[in-house]
Amino acid sequence: MKIIKITTLIVAILIGQVALAQDEAPKGKQKIYTPEQLEMLKAQKEAVKKNREEFKASLSDEQRAILENKDLNRKERQEALRATFTDAQKDLLASNKSEIKALKDQFRATITDEQKQALKQRRKRMKNRVRNMKEKKEQFNERRENWKERKKKNG
Repeated sequence: MKIIKITTLIVAILIGQVALAQDEAPKGKQKIYTPEQLEMLKAQKEAVKKNREEFKASLSDEQRAILENKDLNRKERQEALRATFTDAQKDLLASNKSEIKALKDQFRATITDEQKQALKQRRKRMKNRVRNMKEKKEQFNERRENWKERKKKNG
């Protein structure tokens, strides 16, 4: 009887630990930024979309053809497109760039030291995760090549 009580107690403690562990807040954007900051980010994203649509609407048929030309790589397309920009398009790009820069500066002014630290840690975790994924992919490719070689020798 005593063994059953002890086992029940241990199981209850373990279940409680699992429940508490699940209550921890995820480490996403919402947990680092305040609601006001999230609204600022949303407004920034909307401004970028609006500016992009406005710029795309200003493109001529010739400029659209350059963008759709699959014979050129991305950098060549950009250079060819820049060469065809009108003064109005250049002014539009410059004003869009300055508007987004002002929004970003306004947002950066609201970030606290704790938020900066949390963002730095998140970037570090992401960098480590990407590095680990690359290493695992390299190991996988190496094993696959070894397997192919063995298969050729044996097959």
